[in-house]
Amino acid sequence: MNTPPSTPAVRPFAVGPETTPGRFVLHVIGSVRRSTVPAMLLAIVWQVGESAVPVVMGVAIDRALATGDAGQLGLWLGVLITLYVVLTAAAGLSLRLTVSSVQLVQHRLRATLSARVLHPVGGATRAPDGEVVSVMTNDVGRLSNGTFLAIMPIARIFTIGFIAASLLVTHWLLGLVVLVGAPVSVWLMGLLSERLSRDTREYQALLASTVGRATDLVAGYRVIKGVRAETEATTRYRQASGAALVGAQRNAGLLGRFLLGSGVVTGVFVLAVTGLAGWFAVGGQLSVGGLIATVGLTQALLPQVESIARLSIPNLAGSRASSARLLDVLRGADGPAPADGGRSPVSAPAVPTLDVVGAGVRVQVEPGELVGVRADDPTAARLAEALLNPEGDRDIEVRLDGLAVHELSPAGYRSLVTVAPHRVTLFTGTIRDNLTPTGAVPERLDAAVRAAACDDFAADLDDPVGENGNRLSGGQRQRVALARALATDAPVLVLHDPTTAVDSVTEQVIAGRLGAVRTGRSTLLIASSPALLAGCDRVVDLLADVPVPGRTEVT
Repeated sequence: MNTPPSTPAVRPFAVGPETTPGRFVLHVIGSVRRSTVPAMLLAIVWQVGESAVPVVMGVAIDRALATGDAGQLGLWLGVLITLYVVLTAAAGLSLRLTVSSVQLVQHRLRATLSARVLHPVGGATRAPDGEVVSVMTNDVGRLSNGTFLAIMPIARIFTIGFIAASLLVTHWLLGLVVLVGAPVSVWLMGLLSERLSRDTREYQALLASTVGRATDLVAGYRVIKGVRAETEATTRYRQASGAALVGAQRNAGLLGRFLLGSGVVTGVFVLAVTGLAGWFAVGGQLSVGGLIATVGLTQALLPQVESIARLSIPNLAGSRASSARLLDVLRGADGPAPADGGRSPVSAPAVPTLDVVGAGVRVQVEPGELVGVRADDPTAARLAEALLNPEGDRDIEVRLDGLAVHELSPAGYRSLVTVAPHRVTLFTGTIRDNLTPTGAVPERLDAAVRAAACDDFAADLDDPVGENGNRLSGGQRQRVALARALATDAPVLVLHDPTTAVDSVTEQVIAGRLGAVRTGRSTLLIASSPALLAGCDRVVDLLADVPVPGRTEVT
């Protein structure tokens, strides 16, 4: 069995309040210098080598064909072959390193976004909307393509310099025209691209909004269907899609006008150089070899300038626009900073006493207890959400050993309390991948798998689960999610209806094993299942008028 290569570890990009889109583009480009610098040097060899071909041919004509010297002809043919071998090898290696640089940048950007969205600085747990998907794909792709700016444009500038130097040797005025005309042409094309750059950002925002709306629409389709809001949702999506279409048409028009204007600028520039070379040849100031070299160099000059105009400048515009959008998401994910930046990370013991009070709820879990809570669905959902994001619900207060949660850092709270929500989310991969996320204790896997009654289908933890667990049944997905929560060995574990899709026999097995696997740890079980509640040490019944079966105490 071949082991797939491990994903390279990366450091997230640092983003501060003073970071501008332009600075961030430069930071991203400079983050892969180990590959971009060699790629740039090889690209210079490649591009300069291609431009040197007409120079070698011109020298061969003057020194071999014009004189009839067979030895010189063989020598310069050998030089030409060697030149082709070198530039071909340099091109292949440069392209390989360039692709590697782009992929590394994409990986690091997505890692940065994932870390910031999933673990915001302020500790907020707001679910990311569909717009994040667009940034993760479209904008990350455009920004990572900015890596090309450190490779091909620089190589092309060196090549233009080589062409200018070669023309200076051929005739000083030709070289001077290129040295002055090339920077002026690029500057004019930069001016032409300003409006395109601004509009590209506006269009990408419209596109991201449309993609995000579509993603949210698909994710919430059942809810939309349930409330009979299909017509309204469709209308809103059509409006967003129509706005994106108008933006695309406007952006395409601006791109067309930019390409037309840049084509005029480059055409006039190359025409001036070619006409001047022809004039010198007619006047006898250039030899036949010199004329061939000049024409070849002029033809080599055209794609260099055009590439900067048609590829590099639009690439820079797109990278800056995507950089701005990515910075918006990163800063928006953080949300407001905590009011007290010096809060204690953790000042409670390993297994604290948990108190939840407010909105008609009063629950206390002593260290090592398995406490059940029986409530209606809205109350149960609100209680689980308050424990997941204790600073989000001001009506419900969460305390650990009498210490209010707002006196702990978000990281400190989460190191003590783990909440497994009712909604099951599995990751594409194997069962083991889903059981060992960050925070899981590998040594507890077997006990967690057995306690969640996964042993009947999870004999091989390396079996794939499919996309979002689609190879498993609903009950199997719930059991994998329960095993994942148990494997964390959290000091305080909160479970919200973990077996609603599990059959009654398996549910009874889980109820009998849950207490043993959580020995020495505290567990708060918010559930409506009589079997699960019967296995608790005691039950806080928020529906006191309905009897609770099993071994419980109503408090």
